[in-house]
Amino acid sequence: MIYLEDASKEQLLTIALYEDCELDLKYAACRELQLRKWNDEMLTDLVILYGKGYTIFDIAIELGVDENTVIWQLRKHGLRGKRKWKQGEDRFAKEIIGL
Repeated sequence: MIYLEDASKEQLLTIALYEDCELDLKYAACRELQLRKWNDEMLTDLVILYGKGYTIFDIAIELGVDENTVIWQLRKHGLRGKRKWKQGEDRFAKEIIGL
């Protein structure tokens, strides 16, 4: 059994577009790519994780997207480099999303 959730975006694109394999596998690769697409519900998780001090890499793993997407979203929303927290407290997340 193939677990596509562990595959990189490049690997999924290769399966979907170029591999000589079954149509069901190509469909599964395309579906996995769609699931990894950024959605608005992920913004709340991004803010909370970033506020708690998670690294860009850890946030990307948690959200199922690549690191560049995380960095782009942080910049887009003006959050990159603006961590304000005390140890053991997620004050940053509370300030941004009103928790």
